[in-house]
Amino acid sequence: MPGVLYGRNADLTAMKTAKENIVIVRLDDRRYAVAVDGVARYVGTEEECQRRVAILAPKNDRAAQDEALARLGRLLR
Repeated sequence: MPGVLYGRNADLTAMKTAKENIVIVRLDDRRYAVAVDGVARYVGTEEECQRRVAILAPKNDRAAQDEALARLGRLLR
């Protein structure tokens, strides 16, 4: 995932967002934890934690927003 760095020795992965810090912490060989502002919110595999980070991270995709607005306009006619 872009913006998220993984390191075996550091055991921490930080992704700074506009509102909070989202960190993926390696617990052992298979388990990782997603922490938001220092509080563990989810424990699972690395892939599951990456999905949670993608959900929690704010999205600034103006093209998708414009498309959704145009679709809404067509529906309301």
